[in-house]
Amino acid sequence: MEHKLLFFFTLLCVYGMVDFAKASIINQSIQTGQKDPCADIIGSNWNLAKQGKSPCPTLDVWVPKKTGFSEFVKVNEHNEVEGGFSIAVFCYAIQLLPFNVQPIFKPFVNERGMMNGSIDQLLQHIEGRHCTAVAGAVTIRANRTKHVSFTSPYISEEIYMLVNAEQEWNQSTLGTFIKPFAPLLWITLVCASILTGFTVAFLEYRASNHKFAGPFYEQLIMAMWFPISTFFFHEGKIHNKCSKVVLVMWLCMIFLLLQIYTATLSSWLTLNQLRPRLPTNWDKVGYQTGSFIKDQMIQKYNCSEKDLVPLNSYEEFKSALDNGSVNVVIDQLPYIDIFLDRYKFGYMKVGPIQQEIGIAFALPIGSKLLEIFSKAVINITQTEIMTKMKYDYLKISPTSIKQQLHQAHPQSLDVQSFTGLLIFMAIVTISVIIISEFSLIRRDNKIGIEEECKEKPTTSELVHIKILD
Repeated sequence: MEHKLLFFFTLLCVYGMVDFAKASIINQSIQTGQKDPCADIIGSNWNLAKQGKSPCPTLDVWVPKKTGFSEFVKVNEHNEVEGGFSIAVFCYAIQLLPFNVQPIFKPFVNERGMMNGSIDQLLQHIEGRHCTAVAGAVTIRANRTKHVSFTSPYISEEIYMLVNAEQEWNQSTLGTFIKPFAPLLWITLVCASILTGFTVAFLEYRASNHKFAGPFYEQLIMAMWFPISTFFFHEGKIHNKCSKVVLVMWLCMIFLLLQIYTATLSSWLTLNQLRPRLPTNWDKVGYQTGSFIKDQMIQKYNCSEKDLVPLNSYEEFKSALDNGSVNVVIDQLPYIDIFLDRYKFGYMKVGPIQQEIGIAFALPIGSKLLEIFSKAVINITQTEIMTKMKYDYLKISPTSIKQQLHQAHPQSLDVQSFTGLLIFMAIVTISVIIISEFSLIRRDNKIGIEEECKEKPTTSELVHIKILD
């Protein structure tokens, strides 16, 4: 019994010492002015008491400091980590762990407050250490797995080119005016107009219009010209009232199509048509300072180091492309998209030129946190929180993903766009012909009856004949 009490008392002491150490670290951070970005990101639910036993009650989290690229990790001038997309994902992943872990974020900087080397050097810095990690835009690469282990990626990654864009006006005049409608639609509209002309010709011929009493070729010409001459030149005279219905319907169709055609043509003519100004060779290539892009360009594309220009911000991206210091900037897709979101005109992305596994967190090889932390990262990527964080930090939303950052050519309208109108025209045309025929038959019957009545003598005439007799 005494041994059980002693064991229980020892556990209480150990638990109290752990809590005391944790509180001491947190208090020390507060006293030194260090902020806890996780508390700001998650809020009051951050790091609530959990039952599980943590292999690392405190975790030193090293982060790269990129002054001009603060979307993934934001470090202020006092070398305090304030947040960023990677930090937010890291904090939410820790929140899902079954035990408490207090992260202590430490910027990887030198005495001057600048980045203390490259990402590879940062990963080598935590090699062999326990209870340490790296949070930031760290790409999973084969050579880096020699020093650290990576969690599951929390965002996919592709390598793109960022280049200047130039106007493209290489379309012929005739081609431009034909493009608003698809070829099959043009043929269908011509056939519909011809059918309208023949319908009017038939109706007028049945109404004994002398203009349609000539030879067949003259009737054919008149059928094509009659609808236009009647409305715009007042040359034709309509004898059949049903012809007016067909002509009004045809005229409404023409005006409707004209409005649609004009709107579509305006899109084709005023479209800001851009094409990328691709480099002829890999000289004067810009890349993000400290990125693995430099080594990749040297090893894979045989670029000379003197032709590679390090750039430290989006503003330097723009200035270098504008003044010709670089012909192309090679970088990861999230950075390219953020640049194009800021500077929407005059630049284009081309690619991907290479597919990477993704961006992940790094832990020492053999870390006890690796497996469970990877599961937490996977769970975060499948929640709405991830979608919200992508929009808040990277301005990536489901709609913007589908949209191209440079305008696409408008689509030519096809027959399916006017199926309802064409069916309506066909129904009206057939109905008008049927109504016209019934009217003519009724008129002919009425005329026949009147003629028979004229031929038969009336009663007064018969009386007059008898008197004369």
